[in-house]
Amino acid sequence: MVEHETTPLKLFIGNYNYSSWSLRPWLVLRKAELPFVEEVINLDVPGYKDRLLEVSDAGTVPVLDVRGERIPDSLAISEFCAKAVPNLWPKDPVDKAEAKRVVTLMHEGFPHIRREAPMNLRRRTETKMPQSCLDEAAEISDMWDELLGRHNGPYLFNDWSIADAFYTPVATRFTSYGLPRSHRSDTYISELMSDPDFQDWEMQAFSETHILPETDAVNR
Repeated sequence: MVEHETTPLKLFIGNYNYSSWSLRPWLVLRKAELPFVEEVINLDVPGYKDRLLEVSDAGTVPVLDVRGERIPDSLAISEFCAKAVPNLWPKDPVDKAEAKRVVTLMHEGFPHIRREAPMNLRRRTETKMPQSCLDEAAEISDMWDELLGRHNGPYLFNDWSIADAFYTPVATRFTSYGLPRSHRSDTYISELMSDPDFQDWEMQAFSETHILPETDAVNR
C-alpha cells in the first residue's frame, strides 16, 4: 500500500487475490506515481454490500475518492490518472487509438474467460477448461501476438501503458488455469508477472486470509 498523509487520493478495492477490476487502476496509479492510500473491502462477508453502497451508488469497487468526489469504474479512474500523467497512453496517435480500442474490448468483452477462469492469484490448476473459455484465451493470445509483433518493446505498445494494466489480470488467468498460449504471449505474461508493482499486489494476495469459496470452487 502507498501511504501518504496528505494525499487527496483514496482507492477502495476488493480483495487482492480476486478483484481483477481493482488491480487495474491500482497498477495505473502506481505507474503514474500519484500518491494514494487504499482501503480493502472484503467481499462476501456480513454487511459487505452495505459497505459497498456507502462507497458508490452502484455498490461496486474499485472507487477512487478525490477530495470527497468519487470516481467509480476502472477505466474512468485510469482516464483520470491519464489526464494528470499523459504518458500512460501511447504517444503515437494511432497507437493511442488502438490502445483505447483494446482496453474497451477488455472492459466490455470476454465473458467466458471472466466466468470460467475468474482471477485467483493463489490458484494453480491444470483442469480441462470449457471450450468457450479456451476460444477466448486463444483470441486474446492472438491479439497480444499481433500487437507485440508491431513493436520492439516488451509491452503491447512498446512502453507500459493502461492497456497493459487492463490485461494484467487476464495474464494471471493464463498462469492460474494453465491456459494455452503462444511463446510470444508467454513471454509477455512473464513480463507482466515480474513487474515490481504487480509483485507488490501479489504479495498482498498471498498473505491475505480472506477467501471466496465459490470462486475457489470454479473448475476444481
